[in-house]
Amino acid sequence: MNVFLPDLVWNWTTPDALRRNDEGSLLAMLAAIAETGSVAQAARACGFSYRHAWGLVRTWEERLGQPLVDMARGRGSRLAPLGLRLVRLDARLKSRFAAQLAAAAEEVRRELEPFLAAEPERLTLHASHDPLLARLPETLRAADVGLVLHVLGSSDALASLAAGRCDLAGFHCPSGPLGESVWQVYRQHLDARVHLLIRFARRSQGLMLAAGSRLRTLPELTGDGVRFVNRQAGSGTRLLLDLLLAESGINPQEIQGYEVEEFTHAAVAATVASGAADAGLGVEAAARRFGLDFIPLVREDYYLAVRRDALMQPAVQTLQKLLASADWRSNQADLPGYDLRGAGRTLECEAAWRAAKLR
Repeated sequence: MNVFLPDLVWNWTTPDALRRNDEGSLLAMLAAIAETGSVAQAARACGFSYRHAWGLVRTWEERLGQPLVDMARGRGSRLAPLGLRLVRLDARLKSRFAAQLAAAAEEVRRELEPFLAAEPERLTLHASHDPLLARLPETLRAADVGLVLHVLGSSDALASLAAGRCDLAGFHCPSGPLGESVWQVYRQHLDARVHLLIRFARRSQGLMLAAGSRLRTLPELTGDGVRFVNRQAGSGTRLLLDLLLAESGINPQEIQGYEVEEFTHAAVAATVASGAADAGLGVEAAARRFGLDFIPLVREDYYLAVRRDALMQPAVQTLQKLLASADWRSNQADLPGYDLRGAGRTLECEAAWRAAKLR
C-alpha cells in the first residue's frame, strides 16, 4: 500500500495568478467540483482546460487506486468518498493553521519587500468563510487589485485586524437579541475610534438537511439516530448555533455529532449530501448548491472591518465601488439567500451594533 505523506512546499504567488504544486491543483479541483457539481465549471474556476482538469483527476485516481469523482448522467459530477475525504481534510488543516499561515505570509512579504520591485495594489483579507466572498479575489483581479484571502473564524479574523496582520477582516452577526450576544464577543477586537465597517451583504443561515428530510426544527436534532455535523469552535456559525441552542433550552451534548467539526459551509453541506450526516447549520447558498433542503433560522449581516486610516487607499476605494456596482450584484444571481442592498457603504461600529439591536 502506498502511503502519501504531506510535505512543506513553498508556493510563490502573485495577486493576479495562482501557482500550485500538483497536489494543490488536485485539491483545488476537487473542492471546485464539490462546489459546482461540474468538472467543466470547476476547471474554469481553477483556470484549467477541461482536458487538463480530467487528466489531473485521472492521474491521481491511478496513484491512489480509487476513484475521486463520480459522474452520473443527469446528476453532473460528485465527489467519490475518497475525494470528499480529501477536500474535508484539506479544509480542516487549512482552518487549523490559518492564523499561523497568514502570519507567515505577512512575515515573508515584510522581510522580502526591500528586495522586490513595487507590486500592484494588494489587500489582505482575513475572513469567515462565505461562498459569495470567495468570488471577490477573482473579481477584484479584473480591476487590477490583488486580494489575498485567508479563511479564519470571525473572531480570529477580527483579532488579526486588531494585531495589524491584515487590511480587512470579514465577520458576520445576526440581528436582534442574538446579535447583542455576538457583538459582545466581536467588540473585544473592534475599537470604534480606529475601525469602520464596510457592508458586504445580508444572508440567510439555517438548517441544511438531506433532500426530503422530515427534520424541521432545532429540537428535532436531539432525536434518536439524527446525526449532526458542526462548524469548528471559534467560527461565527458555531457561536450562532450555541446561542440558538441556549435560546431553545437545548443541551448540545444531546445532539449526536455536535463534536464533529467541518471548516466551511461547503464542507458541511457536502457531508450532509454524502449521507454522512442528516443536518448541519450553514448558509442557504451552500445548501442549494448541494441540492439540500434548507430551513431558514436567522438573517445576519456580513461586514468587512477596516482601519479608518485605510479608507483612502485606492485599493479599498476600488473594493467599495465594486461592491456597490450592478456587475457585482449580478455576480451573485446564482447564489440564493443574499441581499446586497447597501453593499460597499461604510458604517460606524456603534451604529451597526445599535441597528442589530433594533431588528
